[in-house]
Amino acid sequence: MEGDGEYVRSALYDAVERRDLALARALVEHGATPDADAFYHACEQADTGFLDLLHRPGFERMVLHKLDFEDAGGLAWFLERGVDVDEVCALHHAIARGRGVRVLSMLLAAGADVNRPWDRWDTGRRPLALAARCGHLAAYDLLAAHGATAALDPVDEAVLAVARGESVRLPAAPPPALGIPEDTGYGWILGQFALLGRTDVVRALLDAGLPVDTRGWSGFTPLEQAAMHGRAEVVRLLIDRGADLSDHAFADDGPTPLDCAVWGATHNRADDGDYPATVAALARAGAPTSFTPPTGHPALDTALTTAPPP
Repeated sequence: MEGDGEYVRSALYDAVERRDLALARALVEHGATPDADAFYHACEQADTGFLDLLHRPGFERMVLHKLDFEDAGGLAWFLERGVDVDEVCALHHAIARGRGVRVLSMLLAAGADVNRPWDRWDTGRRPLALAARCGHLAAYDLLAAHGATAALDPVDEAVLAVARGESVRLPAAPPPALGIPEDTGYGWILGQFALLGRTDVVRALLDAGLPVDTRGWSGFTPLEQAAMHGRAEVVRLLIDRGADLSDHAFADDGPTPLDCAVWGATHNRADDGDYPATVAALARAGAPTSFTPPTGHPALDTALTTAPPP
């Protein structure tokens, strides 16, 4: 709500941000009304108990925010409630955000149309062309195997060549989706390849002169995106190349790379991510974090407590 032009967060929103489900339940029991803002931020948590508590008819359209994160269990919650994945173009959103094959396959199993034109952002673009333009080779191959077709333009072809290791020449083009820095240099895609675990492509682009801390989605650096997805090999490469270990993503008090790794182990858990090795690499390099054990993951606690002091 707003008063005198100043935004005021609800108590439920604060409970969600504190990850305090018991407090959120108590607030609802005492008359607090679940609001869209609180539910939106509940989509950032792995605990679907928040979604159960705060859901109201129509809120299921916020599945797109859940798809900002690698959370198959959270997506399943929305699918079980009958969200129309085509109505919101969920497949397009998942591709643009670099979601893994498991999440993409869940959307396909829920009936997502592999040839549906996008009705927003890049209007008319089909999923296969979007996968090419986003450098998401695994998504491209998966969609093609499910009968997806699309005419690729020169930008799509150029990015696909980079994803296939055939080129390091990025196109001059605007980003394909909202939430990505609006410049035509296409450097944002370094973070996309980092979160996808494409060490070979990340190395090639760095060798070609792309700055190691080029920001991508929501202001995250490639190191932060790789850390959040448990891409230990990419993280070690970026550390070796001088990536900023103390950067705060998207705000002065935003998460550091090590924060991203610890948080991601619970709330953004890639199936093939190696979070203990990722945390260990960052901790050994002296990366700061706001997390202290216990984190809920004994292997991460060990990595945090056995790292030498910076």
